[in-house]
Amino acid sequence: MELELLSSKQVFVTTALVFATIFVACTSKQTLEDPPIITSATYQHTLYNGRGQPIEATASKEGAPLPVITYFRSEEDLHADRNGSSKAPAEVGDYYVRIRRPAGNGYRAGKDITVEYHIQKALVTISAEARQEFAYNGSPRTVVFSVDQNVEPGVAYYHAASVMRGFPLSGPPVERGIYRVVISYAGDAHHMGASKEVELVIR
Repeated sequence: MELELLSSKQVFVTTALVFATIFVACTSKQTLEDPPIITSATYQHTLYNGRGQPIEATASKEGAPLPVITYFRSEEDLHADRNGSSKAPAEVGDYYVRIRRPAGNGYRAGKDITVEYHIQKALVTISAEARQEFAYNGSPRTVVFSVDQNVEPGVAYYHAASVMRGFPLSGPPVERGIYRVVISYAGDAHHMGASKEVELVIR
């Protein structure tokens, strides 16, 4: 009799454990939340600044796992999942970016998001007064200008009448007169070209 009672208790305990396990599993599944929405434009661009520049991507829910961002140099590499890097690119070029939303912290995994990312050449701005006047002193007179990037423009001086014919002087002018000055930068792998014209007057 005692043996039968013991067996009944074991069966009861075993059954209770099974139901408890099922209940916990069901409850766990029910408490999983949808993956966070990622706020990120699918086409992004920025200008070269010499440093790694990550895309803009923000998860909508606090506590959700951080999105995993991978950069690829081509769409083919993205689809093949090869040559990816978690390091934000710095060089001028076109990139394809995968934003992955992993599961964790009570959230389900989400579908991957793809972003086209372009790092463009930096703009170069040459600043100078449009008309610059100097008094004759027997020495060459050079225009005053500044550049907002770490580049060195070329400066060409012309007699005002010859500017359209393209015959620059050998250097800054000395004699009295009106001159046209072209400050220009042709551009490089990281910077766009720019130019500025100035009227130089020696009185």
